[in-house]
Amino acid sequence: MNENDPRNRRGTGEWRLSRRTMLGTAAGLTAGVFAASMLPMSPAAATSAVRPASGPREPVVFVVGDSTASVYEHAARPRTGWGQALPLLMGKGVRTFDYAWSGASSKSFYDNGKLDVVLDLMQPGDVLLISFGHNDSKTDDPERGTLPDSTFKQYLTRYVDGARAQGASPVLVTPVERRRFDSSGQAGSTHGEYPRAMAELAVQLQVPLVDLTEKSRALWQQLGPEATKQHFMHLAPGQHPQYPQGAEDNTHFQAAGALAVARLVADALVDQGIVRGAWFSQRGALIDPLHAVHWPAERTIDDANILTVGPGRSYATVQQAVDAVASNSDRRSIIAIAPGEYRQVIHVPRDKQRVTFLGLGSHAEETVLVFNNANGTPHPGGGTYGTTGSASVRVDGPYFEAENLTFANDFDPASHPEISGTQAVALLLAGDYAVLRNVRCVGRQDTLYANSPSAGVQARQYVTGSHVQGDVDFIFGRGTAVFDRCRIESLDRGESNNGYVTASSLDGSLPYGFLFDECEFVSEAARRTVHLGRPWHPGGDPSARPQVLVRRSWLGAHIQSDPWTDMSGFSWREARFFEHKNRGPGSQRSGERPQLPRELEDSHTVAAYLSGADGWAPQLAGSQADASALLSPSVRAGRGG
Repeated sequence: MNENDPRNRRGTGEWRLSRRTMLGTAAGLTAGVFAASMLPMSPAAATSAVRPASGPREPVVFVVGDSTASVYEHAARPRTGWGQALPLLMGKGVRTFDYAWSGASSKSFYDNGKLDVVLDLMQPGDVLLISFGHNDSKTDDPERGTLPDSTFKQYLTRYVDGARAQGASPVLVTPVERRRFDSSGQAGSTHGEYPRAMAELAVQLQVPLVDLTEKSRALWQQLGPEATKQHFMHLAPGQHPQYPQGAEDNTHFQAAGALAVARLVADALVDQGIVRGAWFSQRGALIDPLHAVHWPAERTIDDANILTVGPGRSYATVQQAVDAVASNSDRRSIIAIAPGEYRQVIHVPRDKQRVTFLGLGSHAEETVLVFNNANGTPHPGGGTYGTTGSASVRVDGPYFEAENLTFANDFDPASHPEISGTQAVALLLAGDYAVLRNVRCVGRQDTLYANSPSAGVQARQYVTGSHVQGDVDFIFGRGTAVFDRCRIESLDRGESNNGYVTASSLDGSLPYGFLFDECEFVSEAARRTVHLGRPWHPGGDPSARPQVLVRRSWLGAHIQSDPWTDMSGFSWREARFFEHKNRGPGSQRSGERPQLPRELEDSHTVAAYLSGADGWAPQLAGSQADASALLSPSVRAGRGG
């Protein structure tokens, strides 16, 4: 038995990523009471009946509506829709999917096929919250305007019929009130006849109604003109980095306002017996919405650009697909890669932002992006590639994501004794907001280069549920990188010194370098032969002050009793190296193993490392707080957007 391998403690089925030394195996809608069949069919409904979603799952509360309810992207934080805040109030076993669309009316949402997306995902037992009215009143706009007693009711009927056809329960929600006060301080009504028309339709169709118009107006009246500014988008210049000039908006909410409106909706759903109280068990909880709301990289409502790679697909190589991505786009581009080995150097330049590499195999091992350049490999243009140039995959664009594939560099030093520079990078990340989920980064020396555009400039990377493998400095660079529940595997070189896991080169002006949280450090190497890290000062840079924290992790017996060591004349004691609540045979406490001071515990969490000034929180994706999780990259790839 190898005590370094946690599978011998917890069973072989725990890890999604198998251990390998290197690459591994390479209805049509029914008419309503207002003759809704006379309305034009939506584009998707015109070609196919709505299909029920496949596979059982927990019940979902779907939200359709306009900008007051919609999910906003990270660049718009703290602007928040009430549907985006709704999951903060939910209990276990139920989720929210918010597909509201900024600027939409009941007509434009339906005519553009957005309802079909929701019905495609819906299953029996789900709930559909239908909230329109803000933009239906724009009757001078033929794309959006409806009349309260005719077309407004007709379009809403289609939502009701569609939900019922899927076995779901529709609920009509009148539009939330704007922040409008008269000179005497009375909160006004701004939606005309649309709330009344919706209430009438609810009676006629025997559909539950949440009168959010009246409930929100009463809340604004209670708070008054000044206090309501804390709920709406009234921001002072510089208060939030996403709004350097500030904002003054009496229609849309910041996080606190969205949560307050979500409470009104949740209270009504429970108090009126529409759903069980357990669905919204957190209604009375104290919640900090600015840190609890999930703002995804892009709006949920926006279709992704899908580019397929592999035999018989749109592109033969990954680089061809990258080259086809529009420059500086606000739209997510998902490069869906068929299983196989793709042996080429790949570069995602800075202007190719919001790119996802998605492996289409059943396991990360099945899709492999690999090359074999090393630092000392001769370059066709003269000289050698150098460490940076050795990267099999280099990413400079922001908001890069990768899921379910392998990044590899399979340079073999034994086959090239003439090459002395054996550093060989599998993946180089230099852009901000990078996310890796269920990926493998495999190589030997310098496997994963977690970097940034330049010294003193922050670039954040979040790596979760993944496997990183190598021997010498195989996680290195000046980036801010969080490894959350990852497997960190040190290869056995058969030497008394079997290498070093990390080589941070973080600039001294930045607080956060590498965090390993709830990770497992494993190896077949001999006991006490691997260091956790050493301080890298590129070119002797005195401004570097490396930072690494190994927190709540399991350490195998291969980890040295004195896990930190010097590098190139720079003492590890001058770096910021800490451990915190680790366990396993490689975990000890001594004077050579600094523990994180108690006063720093709250400021050295996953959230603290990643948030920066702009509140980035990728760790919330897929969690209870995520109102967009039903449209994962794999689901979008399967749908074609």
